[in-house]
Amino acid sequence: MNVSFEHPQFAFIGVLIVVGLYVYFRFRKKSFVLDLPLGPPGGAVFRSPVPVQLLFRFTRLLEGFALLLLFVALAGPVFVQHKTLWLDRGADVFFVIDCSPSMSALDMQGQSRFAVAKRLVTRFAQLRPSDAIALVAIGADGALILPPTVDRTVFSERLAALSIAELGDGTAIGTGLAIAALHLRNSRAQKKLVILLTDGENNAGAVHPLTGAILAREAGAELWVIGIGTSGEVPLDYVDPLTGQRKTGTFESRYDPEALRSIAQAGGGTFLVADSTGALEDAFNRMNSTGIAPGRSRTYRVSQSLAGSLLLVALLCIALARSIRWLFMGALL
Repeated sequence: MNVSFEHPQFAFIGVLIVVGLYVYFRFRKKSFVLDLPLGPPGGAVFRSPVPVQLLFRFTRLLEGFALLLLFVALAGPVFVQHKTLWLDRGADVFFVIDCSPSMSALDMQGQSRFAVAKRLVTRFAQLRPSDAIALVAIGADGALILPPTVDRTVFSERLAALSIAELGDGTAIGTGLAIAALHLRNSRAQKKLVILLTDGENNAGAVHPLTGAILAREAGAELWVIGIGTSGEVPLDYVDPLTGQRKTGTFESRYDPEALRSIAQAGGGTFLVADSTGALEDAFNRMNSTGIAPGRSRTYRVSQSLAGSLLLVALLCIALARSIRWLFMGALL
């Protein structure tokens, strides 16, 4: 994003004129002024109820600014954006993200599992601009919170808004996988990925996790299961989205790598252990190395003229200056 000028010479001329006028009025020879007090001899000297000189200088400043804006408008300012259009379709990627309270555990080098996972998902999306990426959240239930999109702004905003316990307390792994499989069933993408990010065992939902994994495989998706976290007592800290209350404490993490490995095997996929920030980064790097490389793209220029807005501001400045003179200086225009 940037601002450019179609006729920059007018902006340069405008600056020269405004600076020249300022120098002229600032250093010109002062006129002779004679004070003639009004009223009886020895009486009080008349004083204006408003600071006339200050207001007059202010109106001059407004008019000078308006003059500069007029020349800048003549220069043809345009707001330019460059957008990329992908000509080849990338992969369809469904992230199934665990939002249960246990994902707020602070066992990833002082950071929560949830925060580290969201940061790496964002980076993954940026590295694969041609992929259509979707978000499925799982808690006590599962839900598609963002359908496949290549709009990285929309994707980043929704991912950032995703919060712990958004779907209640629980981990419906099977439901989340089934939702992703259902939406990928009719996808015509050359490659399909389902990436499960979780730290726990399935304890909610009506679909068994092995069934969800099989559905993903039958939909033609490549399944990745990323087990985040460690076992044992770990601290946690999160804000309940329903009550707004902050909850802190420790809990017994029931991280079961074998259960997650069996889910990956049922879906014909890959299981990766991510018991540290570095291990989770390595898992994402490995996933990013697979799939379709970015294909052909075309970048085009989108411009929007700013001249109209500048002209409007200039007219408002002139109108304000004249109104001040009319109200406080006896219609001196």
